[in-house]
Amino acid sequence: MTKRQTAFRADYRTRIAGAYNGPFHVALIFAVGFATIWICAHRIHEPTWRDWLIIPVTVVAANLFEWLVHRYVMHRPVKGLMSIYRRHTLAHHQFFTEREPSIDSLRDFRIVFFPPYAQIAILAMILPVAGILFLVGAQNACWLLLCTAAGLYLNYELFHYCCHVKDDRLVRRIPLVNTIRRHHIAHHNQSIMMDTNMNLTYPFADWLFGTSDLERGVLGHLFNGYDGRFVKTNLKRARATLDDPSAGRVRA
Repeated sequence: MTKRQTAFRADYRTRIAGAYNGPFHVALIFAVGFATIWICAHRIHEPTWRDWLIIPVTVVAANLFEWLVHRYVMHRPVKGLMSIYRRHTLAHHQFFTEREPSIDSLRDFRIVFFPPYAQIAILAMILPVAGILFLVGAQNACWLLLCTAAGLYLNYELFHYCCHVKDDRLVRRIPLVNTIRRHHIAHHNQSIMMDTNMNLTYPFADWLFGTSDLERGVLGHLFNGYDGRFVKTNLKRARATLDDPSAGRVRA
């Protein structure tokens, strides 16, 4: 860990409220998510195959939305959304780098998990679409949409947590988790973080839009794990240059 990162971490931790409780923070997020799923699931009755189609549509739409917000809001100063940019680019990416991406204590949950109200905001954004489905008579699709949205938010928080825990045998061996862990830790390299590896759950949109650091097909992206053989050559050079400035110089 660099001296700059060490100093930033120390300063950030002094600004975490004394009453902050990491496990309670996480428990609140998952309590809201599971409660939403439970309430909506109990309102689903005899769904048709058409109703079930809302799930894959929502999964793909959420993946694209995740990529869009991460690239154009979390990494760009947008008027009216500056708090998101400051929290992510100016704090999260200073606290965690590719060299040291892991938390040290439960109080570090403050910089890993979104505030609980973020989940409420995401669900509120889904409500108009759910309301339209309900009004046109697709009540099952409405409830399935809300269940899926809540589940995907919890998926996001869980995967992001797995990206920032200490490396061990468990995270190395869980399919998809090991993929997104390598994918996201690479994103924390400050030489590429502005436009590379923007997905936080499944790197589908990164593959689709060409913003991945890998040169593989869609299945290769999803199940890449820790494999570094397919990292693009130019990005390997960019990382080497960041770690050793002399690596980017042309030698006589």
